[in-house]
Amino acid sequence: MASPPASPPALPPAVRGLGWTSFLTDLSSEAIYPLLPAFIRSLGGTSVEIGLGDGLANAVAAVARLPAGVASDRIGRRPLVLLGYGLSALVRPVMGLVWAPAGVILVRAADRLGKGIRSAPRDALVADLTAPEIRGRAFGHIRALDHAGAALGPLAASLFLFAFPDRLRTLFLLTLLPGLATLAVIWRCVHDVPGRAAGAHARPPAARLTRRQGILLVAVGLWALGASSEQFLLLRAGELGVPAALVPLVWLGVSIAKSAAAVVAGRFTDRRHPAAVLAAGWLLFAAAYAGLATSGQLATTLPLLAAVGVAYGLAEPAERALVAALAPAGGAGGAFGWYAFAQGVMALPAGLLAGWLWARGPHGAGLAFAATAALALAACGLLAGVGRLTDSRTAG
Repeated sequence: MASPPASPPALPPAVRGLGWTSFLTDLSSEAIYPLLPAFIRSLGGTSVEIGLGDGLANAVAAVARLPAGVASDRIGRRPLVLLGYGLSALVRPVMGLVWAPAGVILVRAADRLGKGIRSAPRDALVADLTAPEIRGRAFGHIRALDHAGAALGPLAASLFLFAFPDRLRTLFLLTLLPGLATLAVIWRCVHDVPGRAAGAHARPPAARLTRRQGILLVAVGLWALGASSEQFLLLRAGELGVPAALVPLVWLGVSIAKSAAAVVAGRFTDRRHPAAVLAAGWLLFAAAYAGLATSGQLATTLPLLAAVGVAYGLAEPAERALVAALAPAGGAGGAFGWYAFAQGVMALPAGLLAGWLWARGPHGAGLAFAATAALALAACGLLAGVGRLTDSRTAG
């Protein structure tokens, strides 16, 4: 009688802890983010300062990601994970104490600097902690909790402001609480792999890229150039008749779709090659945006917005599993640094491209969404150039 197949190993406690740090951080961050444009205007700021704040924050995060990833190969992952989450946790509540638009911009930039410092070391730590056969599930777990926090943050903010109107600064100050909880989880649960802490690799690999890593990064960059700010999705929903008071519920629905898809995609990635799952996510992304380019009815647009969320949920764990599979031994930090950098530097040109196309007259929204679909398809074509990789169950 054949023995039943062995169940996959459980996720390490540190990976589960990192998932909850992502949840708590996004809960507090996304409680603030949707309120910042109105807050800047209340301080006398202009639309230029609103755009500058978002662009500078994204740029700071992008620039920090590569050196932080490379540094984590030399000094260990945990110190930079703790520094990055700690900086954001302690700086974010300061938003409640500023009285000028420049202060908002600086606090937001410091918050995103923390994100830039922690992102690549955290993903590299997940790769260190997990065997290849559960790596997709590990990244899916973290992305699912990340999106769950992003969904609940605006909802918690809305409920607080409904109960305590005009207490916006109090809300900002209260984000210190989930921030401190984040640091407690990291301190108690998250540790480097034994022998992988500071000094474990006296001469880690240089941050140079192999040919297949380079092709993957170009594909990721192309996709990111099309994946402009999701605020354009919410803008389209509003244009098609969703009342302003209900737009946050649209965002909640997209975030729920991301979170649920990430759980399923993580497990599926472990059974299939991550490149195949990534291609499926990008193809769904292209199809959804192609539909949005031609849809002029709210009844068809809302399901397409949910499909965009599912596409993100499919692609994100697979992207990270593929980066880990291609990373050289001891060089996961540099590999994830390049990956996060490629995504981050595209944020500003992606937003400018979408905004410029959107302004091209009555069909501008369709042009912007069509360009996104085309860039996602081009990224899928480049992904095929990565070639046959070492099987993800034996890589890394």
